Amino acid sequence: MAFWFWTGAAAVVIILLIAALLSSIRIRVRYWRSGQLDQLVIVIRALYGVVQTQRTIPTITLRSWGIFYEEKAKSSMAGQNKDGQDKRFIDNGTVRRLWNATKSLKLSIDHVKEWSIRTLRRVECTRWRMDVRIGTGDAAMTAVLSGLFWTLMGCVNGMASQYIRLRTHPHGKVEPVYNGKEFTFVWEADFRIRASELALSMIGLGTRTVRVRQALRAWKTWNAGPEHA
Repeated sequence: MAFWFWTGAAAVVIILLIAALLSSIRIRVRYWRSGQLDQLVIVIRALYGVVQTQRTIPTITLRSWGIFYEEKAKSSMAGQNKDGQDKRFIDNGTVRRLWNATKSLKLSIDHVKEWSIRTLRRVECTRWRMDVRIGTGDAAMTAVLSGLFWTLMGCVNGMASQYIRLRTHPHGKVEPVYNGKEFTFVWEADFRIRASELALSMIGLGTRTVRVRQALRAWKTWNAGPEHA
Protein backbone atom coordinates (compact mmCIF):
# COMPACT_ATOMS: atom_id res chain seq x y z
CA MET A 1 0.00 0.00 0.00
CA ALA A 2 2.77 2.41 0.97
CA PHE A 3 4.60 1.59 -2.28
CA TRP A 4 1.66 2.70 -4.42
CA PHE A 5 1.19 5.79 -2.28
CA TRP A 6 4.79 6.94 -2.74
CA THR A 7 4.70 5.99 -6.43
CA GLY A 8 1.60 8.12 -6.94
CA ALA A 9 3.11 11.00 -4.97
CA ALA A 10 6.30 10.85 -7.04
CA ALA A 11 4.25 10.81 -10.26
CA VAL A 12 2.31 13.89 -9.12
CA VAL A 13 5.54 15.71 -8.26
CA ILE A 14 7.06 14.86 -11.65
CA ILE A 15 3.92 16.01 -13.49
CA LEU A 16 3.88 19.29 -11.54
CA LEU A 17 7.59 19.82 -12.22
CA ILE A 18 7.14 19.22 -15.96
CA ALA A 19 4.14 21.57 -16.01
CA ALA A 20 6.18 24.24 -14.21
CA LEU A 21 9.08 23.91 -16.67
CA LEU A 22 6.70 24.18 -19.63
CA SER A 23 5.13 27.35 -18.25
CA SER A 24 6.25 30.85 -19.19
CA ILE A 25 7.27 33.81 -17.08
CA ARG A 26 5.52 36.88 -18.46
CA ILE A 27 6.51 40.47 -17.81
CA ARG A 28 4.41 43.50 -18.78
CA VAL A 29 5.96 46.97 -18.61
CA ARG A 30 4.18 50.28 -19.06
CA TYR A 31 5.79 53.69 -18.66
CA TRP A 32 3.80 56.86 -19.14
CA ARG A 33 4.90 60.49 -18.86
CA SER A 34 2.92 63.63 -19.50
CA GLY A 35 4.34 66.99 -18.50
CA GLN A 36 5.65 66.63 -14.95
CA LEU A 37 3.64 63.47 -14.23
CA ASP A 38 4.86 59.94 -14.88
CA GLN A 39 4.09 56.37 -13.91
CA LEU A 40 5.86 53.03 -14.23
CA VAL A 41 4.02 49.72 -13.86
CA ILE A 42 5.70 46.29 -13.98
CA VAL A 43 3.60 43.12 -13.75
CA ILE A 44 5.21 39.66 -13.53
CA ARG A 45 3.22 36.42 -13.85
CA ALA A 46 4.55 32.89 -13.46
CA LEU A 47 3.23 29.33 -13.10
CA TYR A 48 0.16 30.02 -15.23
CA GLY A 49 -0.76 33.05 -13.15
CA VAL A 50 -0.57 31.29 -9.78
CA VAL A 51 2.33 33.59 -8.83
CA GLN A 52 1.89 37.25 -9.67
CA THR A 53 3.55 40.47 -8.57
CA GLN A 54 2.97 44.07 -9.56
CA ARG A 55 5.16 47.05 -8.85
CA THR A 56 3.90 50.56 -9.45
CA ILE A 57 5.87 53.78 -9.27
CA PRO A 58 3.20 56.49 -9.44
CA THR A 59 5.55 59.43 -9.64
CA ILE A 60 9.24 60.21 -10.06
CA THR A 61 10.58 63.59 -8.93
CA LEU A 62 13.94 65.32 -8.76
CA ARG A 63 14.95 66.32 -5.25
CA SER A 64 18.27 67.44 -3.74
CA TRP A 65 20.41 66.37 -6.72
CA GLY A 66 18.75 62.97 -6.82
CA ILE A 67 15.68 61.04 -7.93
CA PHE A 68 12.91 60.38 -5.44
CA TYR A 69 10.12 57.91 -6.07
CA GLU A 70 7.45 55.98 -4.23
CA GLU A 71 7.09 52.27 -4.94
CA LYS A 72 3.92 50.25 -4.39
CA ALA A 73 4.14 46.45 -4.54
CA LYS A 74 1.35 43.91 -4.73
CA SER A 75 1.94 40.18 -4.92
CA SER A 76 -0.27 37.12 -4.85
CA MET A 77 0.40 33.41 -4.65
CA ALA A 78 -2.28 30.72 -4.57
CA GLY A 79 -4.94 33.27 -3.69
CA GLN A 80 -3.00 34.95 -0.87
CA ASN A 81 -2.34 38.66 -1.41
CA LYS A 82 0.42 40.80 0.05
CA ASP A 83 0.74 44.56 -0.32
CA GLY A 84 3.66 46.87 0.42
CA GLN A 85 4.76 50.44 -0.02
CA ASP A 86 8.16 52.09 0.17
CA LYS A 87 9.94 55.33 -0.71
CA ARG A 88 13.29 55.29 -2.46
CA PHE A 89 15.97 57.86 -3.24
CA ILE A 90 18.68 57.60 -5.90
CA ASP A 91 21.67 59.94 -5.66
CA ASN A 92 25.29 59.89 -6.79
CA GLY A 93 26.22 57.55 -3.93
CA THR A 94 23.57 55.05 -4.99
CA VAL A 95 24.79 55.09 -8.59
CA ARG A 96 28.40 54.56 -7.49
CA ARG A 97 27.41 51.73 -5.15
CA LEU A 98 25.47 49.89 -7.87
CA TRP A 99 28.23 50.49 -10.41
CA ASN A 100 30.83 49.03 -8.05
CA ALA A 101 28.52 46.06 -7.43
CA THR A 102 28.28 45.51 -11.19
CA LYS A 103 32.05 45.52 -11.54
CA SER A 104 32.41 43.12 -8.61
CA LEU A 105 29.88 40.78 -10.19
CA LYS A 106 31.76 40.81 -13.50
CA LEU A 107 34.99 39.97 -11.68
CA SER A 108 33.43 37.27 -9.50
CA ILE A 109 31.86 35.24 -12.34
CA ASP A 110 33.78 34.27 -15.46
CA HIS A 111 32.24 35.62 -18.68
CA VAL A 112 29.12 36.93 -16.91
CA LYS A 113 28.58 39.47 -19.70
CA GLU A 114 28.38 36.74 -22.34
CA TRP A 115 26.05 34.74 -20.09
CA SER A 116 23.78 37.77 -19.63
CA ILE A 117 23.54 38.38 -23.38
CA ARG A 118 22.73 34.73 -24.08
CA THR A 119 20.05 34.80 -21.37
CA LEU A 120 18.50 37.94 -22.86
CA ARG A 121 18.40 36.26 -26.25
CA ARG A 122 16.07 33.67 -24.72
CA VAL A 123 13.56 36.41 -23.89
CA GLU A 124 10.74 36.94 -26.40
CA CYS A 125 8.98 40.27 -26.87
CA THR A 126 5.33 39.86 -27.90
CA ARG A 127 4.32 43.52 -27.72
CA TRP A 128 6.33 46.69 -28.23
CA ARG A 129 4.88 50.14 -28.63
CA MET A 130 6.14 53.71 -28.19
CA ASP A 131 3.98 56.79 -28.70
CA VAL A 132 5.11 60.40 -28.46
CA ARG A 133 3.17 63.66 -28.56
CA ILE A 134 5.39 66.72 -28.66
CA GLY A 135 4.85 70.44 -29.01
CA THR A 136 7.17 73.33 -28.20
CA GLY A 137 5.00 76.28 -29.17
CA ASP A 138 7.17 76.84 -32.23
CA ALA A 139 6.13 75.01 -35.40
CA ALA A 140 9.63 74.73 -36.88
CA MET A 141 11.20 73.44 -33.67
CA THR A 142 8.33 71.01 -33.16
CA ALA A 143 8.87 69.58 -36.64
CA VAL A 144 12.61 69.17 -36.01
CA LEU A 145 12.08 67.43 -32.67
CA SER A 146 9.43 65.17 -34.19
CA GLY A 147 11.92 63.99 -36.79
CA LEU A 148 14.53 63.49 -34.08
CA PHE A 149 12.16 61.32 -32.05
CA TRP A 150 11.36 59.21 -35.12
CA THR A 151 15.10 58.60 -35.50
CA LEU A 152 15.56 57.79 -31.82
CA MET A 153 12.64 55.35 -31.87
CA GLY A 154 14.19 53.56 -34.85
CA CYS A 155 17.52 53.29 -33.02
CA VAL A 156 15.88 51.96 -29.85
CA ASN A 157 13.88 49.39 -31.81
CA GLY A 158 17.02 48.24 -33.61
CA MET A 159 18.99 47.99 -30.38
CA ALA A 160 16.22 45.99 -28.71
CA SER A 161 16.20 43.48 -31.58
CA GLN A 162 19.92 42.86 -31.00
CA TYR A 163 19.40 41.65 -27.43
CA ILE A 164 15.92 40.07 -27.34
CA ARG A 165 13.79 38.08 -29.79
CA LEU A 166 11.09 40.31 -31.23
CA ARG A 167 8.00 38.21 -31.98
CA THR A 168 6.03 41.26 -33.01
CA HIS A 169 6.49 44.27 -35.23
CA PRO A 170 7.37 47.38 -33.18
CA HIS A 171 4.53 49.89 -33.23
CA GLY A 172 4.57 53.56 -32.43
CA LYS A 173 4.03 57.06 -33.64
CA VAL A 174 5.26 60.58 -33.14
CA GLU A 175 2.47 63.13 -33.18
CA PRO A 176 3.54 66.79 -33.43
CA VAL A 177 1.43 69.39 -31.63
CA TYR A 178 1.83 72.70 -33.44
CA ASN A 179 -0.68 74.77 -31.47
CA GLY A 180 0.74 74.45 -27.98
CA LYS A 181 3.35 73.05 -25.60
CA GLU A 182 3.08 69.39 -24.74
CA PHE A 183 5.16 66.31 -24.16
CA THR A 184 3.63 62.87 -23.66
CA PHE A 185 5.53 59.60 -23.89
CA VAL A 186 4.08 56.09 -23.56
CA TRP A 187 6.04 52.84 -23.75
CA GLU A 188 4.36 49.45 -23.46
CA ALA A 189 6.04 46.08 -23.85
CA ASP A 190 5.28 42.44 -23.06
CA PHE A 191 8.06 39.90 -22.52
CA ARG A 192 8.11 36.18 -21.87
CA ILE A 193 10.62 33.43 -21.26
CA ARG A 194 9.99 29.75 -20.69
CA ALA A 195 10.78 28.54 -17.19
CA SER A 196 12.80 25.68 -18.67
CA GLU A 197 15.02 28.08 -20.62
CA LEU A 198 15.56 30.23 -17.54
CA ALA A 199 16.42 27.11 -15.52
CA LEU A 200 18.95 26.00 -18.14
CA SER A 201 20.47 29.47 -18.12
CA MET A 202 20.84 29.41 -14.34
CA ILE A 203 22.40 25.95 -14.53
CA GLY A 204 24.85 27.34 -17.10
CA LEU A 205 25.70 30.14 -14.68
CA GLY A 206 26.33 27.60 -11.94
CA THR A 207 28.87 25.75 -14.08
CA ARG A 208 31.05 28.83 -14.38
CA THR A 209 33.84 29.76 -12.04
CA VAL A 210 32.21 31.75 -9.26
CA ARG A 211 33.99 33.56 -6.44
CA VAL A 212 31.19 33.07 -3.93
CA ARG A 213 31.95 35.76 -1.37
CA GLN A 214 32.43 38.49 -3.95
CA ALA A 215 29.37 37.41 -5.93
CA LEU A 216 27.12 37.30 -2.84
CA ARG A 217 28.23 40.77 -1.81
CA ALA A 218 27.38 42.10 -5.28
CA TRP A 219 23.98 40.33 -5.34
CA LYS A 220 23.08 41.73 -1.91
CA THR A 221 23.91 45.24 -3.07
CA TRP A 222 21.76 44.86 -6.18
CA ASN A 223 18.86 43.32 -4.27
CA ALA A 224 18.94 46.12 -1.72
CA GLY A 225 18.32 48.59 -4.52
CA PRO A 226 18.23 52.37 -3.96
CA GLU A 227 18.26 53.81 -0.46
CA HIS A 228 15.06 54.09 1.56
CA ALA A 229 13.82 57.68 1.76
